[in-house]
Amino acid sequence: MREIEIKARVKDKQKLLDKIEQLGITLGEPKTHHDVVFCKPGQKDYEKDSLWLRIRTENGSKVIWTIKGDTGRKLDSIEHEVEVSDGEELEKMLRLLGHELYSDLTKTRRKAKHGEFEICLDDVDGLGSYIEVEKLYEDHGVDYDAAKEEIWGVLEKLGIARDDQEELGYDVLLKRKA
Repeated sequence: MREIEIKARVKDKQKLLDKIEQLGITLGEPKTHHDVVFCKPGQKDYEKDSLWLRIRTENGSKVIWTIKGDTGRKLDSIEHEVEVSDGEELEKMLRLLGHELYSDLTKTRRKAKHGEFEICLDDVDGLGSYIEVEKLYEDHGVDYDAAKEEIWGVLEKLGIARDDQEELGYDVLLKRKA
């Protein structure tokens, strides 16, 4: 699958929540995500064809392993994921394979479906509140610019301004903040 998303800083969370409700979008219950991201030593952010390995523990129990293949563009990746039974053992295996810790972050996420789009409202420890709108595409050759405009259509309906866009992932933002 190819995931294309746009992320934006949320300046007024209550105003956004009111707009979501006005549009008849129902956010799910909050879930806590603890994300531990690994990379190869010396790997650079958004380097084309680089692989990012994430172990996500949801609400302290469900563990999802995600591999993201970077396309060289921010927030545009080839993504595959699978649920695993033991995140700690997986972490040991990744380290044994020579991968190193890139970031370790916790966020609270509420999700909703809106047509073909997934909307995520995130409160990220150490960063603040963000909204993400993403769409998954079967076709890896989808027109990137057209996809971004399609996603912006949803964000603008929610009152999000283009100058609030954040082009970096939470892991990158936290790493650069440190």
